[in-house]
Amino acid sequence: MTTEFGSRIRDRLESVGRYAATHRRRTVVAVLLLAVLSLGVGVMGVQMSMGMTLYIDDESQTTHDWETLKQDFDTGNNVFVVVESDRLYAPETVRTIDRLDRRYTKNVDSVAQVESLADIVRRGNGGRIPETEAGVRRAIDRVRAESPMAAAQLDQLQPERGTTVLLAGYGEVQTFERGSFLPQRGADIVYNELQDETKLAALPPGVSVTITGQPVFENAAFGLMLPEMIALFAGAFALIFVVVYLVMRQKVERGWHVLLPLGTAITALLYMMGAMGVLGYDFNAIMLGVMPIALGLGIDYTLQIHSRYVEQRRAGNDPVDAAGDATRTTGRALLIAMGTTVVGLGSLLVSAVPPVRQFGVVSATAVLAAMVLSVTLLPALLVWSDRDGYVTPTDDDDARDPLESGVRRFTTLVSGGRPLLTLAIAALLVTGGAYAYPQVEPNQEMMDFWPQNLDAKGDMERLTDTVDSPNAMFVIVESDRAYSSVVFDDIATYQRLLLANDRVNAVQSPVTQIAAANGGTVPDEGAEFQRLLDRVETQSAANADPTSTLGRSEARPNRVVLTVYTDDVEGPAVRTLIEQHQQTAETTLPPSADVRITGKPVLNRNVIENVTAGLTPMTILSFSLGLVFLTLAFLSWRISVTLIASVAGSAALLVTGAMYLFEIPWNPLTITMSSLTLGIGVDYGIHIFERYEQEVHEYGRSPRQAAATAVGKLSRPIIGSSFTTIFGFGVLLVSRFPVLSNFGKTTVLAIGFSLLASFIILPAALTFTQLTVEDTTAESRTVNGTTEAE
Repeated sequence: MTTEFGSRIRDRLESVGRYAATHRRRTVVAVLLLAVLSLGVGVMGVQMSMGMTLYIDDESQTTHDWETLKQDFDTGNNVFVVVESDRLYAPETVRTIDRLDRRYTKNVDSVAQVESLADIVRRGNGGRIPETEAGVRRAIDRVRAESPMAAAQLDQLQPERGTTVLLAGYGEVQTFERGSFLPQRGADIVYNELQDETKLAALPPGVSVTITGQPVFENAAFGLMLPEMIALFAGAFALIFVVVYLVMRQKVERGWHVLLPLGTAITALLYMMGAMGVLGYDFNAIMLGVMPIALGLGIDYTLQIHSRYVEQRRAGNDPVDAAGDATRTTGRALLIAMGTTVVGLGSLLVSAVPPVRQFGVVSATAVLAAMVLSVTLLPALLVWSDRDGYVTPTDDDDARDPLESGVRRFTTLVSGGRPLLTLAIAALLVTGGAYAYPQVEPNQEMMDFWPQNLDAKGDMERLTDTVDSPNAMFVIVESDRAYSSVVFDDIATYQRLLLANDRVNAVQSPVTQIAAANGGTVPDEGAEFQRLLDRVETQSAANADPTSTLGRSEARPNRVVLTVYTDDVEGPAVRTLIEQHQQTAETTLPPSADVRITGKPVLNRNVIENVTAGLTPMTILSFSLGLVFLTLAFLSWRISVTLIASVAGSAALLVTGAMYLFEIPWNPLTITMSSLTLGIGVDYGIHIFERYEQEVHEYGRSPRQAAATAVGKLSRPIIGSSFTTIFGFGVLLVSRFPVLSNFGKTTVLAIGFSLLASFIILPAALTFTQLTVEDTTAESRTVNGTTEAE
């Protein structure tokens, strides 16, 4: 039963379908022209973005501090060049290190400074490299005896016997685009240039060089991830075609007709690309999560229209009438499902993570495009390809379609026979999922996202085992009188307290440099301090001292940066260390000083925290908005609660229970699970309920019979769409990257549980309540004063 308004919606959908079926060429040409335009806009404007800063708001303080560090101080990224030799102190080896140092400093434009063992040796020998190994050792001993700061610096550069590191720091990198889709990353440029200069440095026998560090590792990981994603998604599309063909072959007139719904769904993806180009969005890890939603719902929408069209043609209707009936009946279900999904996805706009907000907008656009094309392009293609080959069935249902009859019997047995028992078991399982939800943990380290057998990851782990401080945090102190003896003295106190922390190994800053030039203390008098500051700054500039951290410029006249070398801290311990540094600053530095802590560890920790930031409130808001929309669409809160709770909500909680059992963590892709279950689950549920309502009112079936018949009649398109997405994106399970593999697992679980909930829990709920259709009728009369039969 529908209201007068609902009847007008059905009439409008039918007129759209009839128009498309009648004016086929005009419809197809218009759709294809817009698709070509969308593809062009997408190709020209959409790129592949991979990096940690994507998951932090551009306007946030974290991003501002990180950009300030890179742009104003030319630092923030540290590359470690590990040099190993059995004769590390031999003059020839030291000269090799010196050649590497100079080549990196001179020829790699982005590198702002390089610290090396050769700098230490020159510093301890009057600016020259000794001619003997004994002279090298004496020079190193002189520097070590200068101060604790010098000794800590030496230990950082020579972590163990026979091994030294060159520390190359860089900030912002000027990049150029290799193409419209894949821009070159700054880390890629720096790494390649360092490699080239290393090859030109003429390494003597027995000397090996490994270039590693966080930027190098991330660059290698992202470089391998993109080709694998392309290959896996290409395999997904191939599997999707095969599964759709196998499931729908018996339903269609000719085998190649399975391309019609697939082509329509893919056209919706082209529109999605165009929208991304117009909005200025790029592809990234989270945005790839749009694909299962867009393609899964797109295929479901088109298969539902296609199946209804075939059913009407076999009933003896002509092609145009069949297209009109399909868009009138199934089109309404698609419209409600699309509206629910779009409204639910709107909740993602409140997320603190930019790609999550973009995910909501792009997913909604793709779903809207799929729905519109399902009632325009697809009817035109179906009528155009119709060769009047549909035969009115004369055999019974079992002989005609064993899949439908088998699903009908299964539903009758499991959900219709004992609906209360089915609902009790479902409630028990769903409750277990709700209990497991807070137990699902996010990945605590960025390293957990990447393959274990990645060479660059092995180099990074060896670096961590070798170097005491593979990580560096940066403390930016801003004050009106930053370069004054008073502020420097406060900073010196702050540094001593930092070094008292067991996780901090060394601190470098202009303060330590001034103190080293003054016997270990900061001068008290203003005039003496300024003379020393000017002298040290002049000497550093004249000698091009790469170890100097001193430098004032117009860009940073009132800012001092401290480099804090720390242990390899992981997980929540990083946030604890950040808070400790902040608290120490509040107790030692003047209130007028503005202190900000940044660096790769800070950035990565914010990414980890932002991945699940607001996940629970957004999920609740998403489902609540979907519930409100369904209530307005059906004019019945009982129907909307039944659909949301029995399908989408149950599937989402079952997925979290499975994630807990299989130890699948939250990551930038798996957090899209709730949106996936809402979109897919509500879509399946609405189709079944609409058919259930029709079976009750038009054919006079009992709720038990109506539920079983509805599931049976819709089993082929629903199973077809769900299995295409499951098998298609299930190929991600074989990915070497845990972030992709876990996304594949979550996608399979979300769609699989949505399918089971639609076929088991929803029919049981409809059979048990038996009041939903009557409530709809009564509430419709109350609101509008009139109803009509479908």
